Amino acid sequence: MGFAIHPALIVLCVMLGAALMVTCGAGVHRMYGVRVEDRAHMVRSVEQESYMREVRDRNLEGLMHEGRRSHFKHPRPPVNRG
Repeated sequence: MGFAIHPALIVLCVMLGAALMVTCGAGVHRMYGVRVEDRAHMVRSVEQESYMREVRDRNLEGLMHEGRRSHFKHPRPPVNRG
């Protein structure tokens, strides 16, 4: 019985898949696996916190405005119950 894909190609695909998984794991660890003593560079300044709060409020106001506008954009026609 022959293989549909050459065995060397299967091994290569498995190796590439494993390399991709290791790379993804390293990325996740880099993003979320920070030690407690290394968090000093993650401390935000008061100005940055204020700016981020302002941007969140602005985005929330925009979303609320879009939500209100969508309710009045397409009024329903009256139902004729004969």
